[in-house]
Amino acid sequence: MKHAVPFALLAATLAFTGCNTYVGVDNPDQPSSTYSNATGALVTRYKASTETVFNAVKRAVDSQSDTMKRMGESDKRVNNELQEVTVFARAIGDLEIKIEVEKVEDPVTKEVFTQVTVKYGFFGNCEQSQQIVSRITQNLRR
Repeated sequence: MKHAVPFALLAATLAFTGCNTYVGVDNPDQPSSTYSNATGALVTRYKASTETVFNAVKRAVDSQSDTMKRMGESDKRVNNELQEVTVFARAIGDLEIKIEVEKVEDPVTKEVFTQVTVKYGFFGNCEQSQQIVSRITQNLRR
């Protein structure tokens, strides 16, 4: 019984921190992306401008009109340049889909890229998030 409290704390800590899983996505700029089991979000990077990726996200969501609808977006601009935007959509079953697009700089290489975070539903869905990233990539094909 005296070991129950430490084990309970350990289990709670593991449940809240979760782990990150590397998953394959259809993205030539970053073929291995990160899926967080704790937050349910898939994160990938593109070497395209934020505006270009944002337009690809809109086309990706709108192309799936039979399974999801785009509800709107909120953006942040600095000097008329898009820095970050969040696209909101709803899927069948009233599942919320949130796609965040933001301009980020790598702290080591100082390379600027666009980071996309996809969260499908409240708990996340890795497979559905991968499919959305695949459609975004198809719309970015050069």
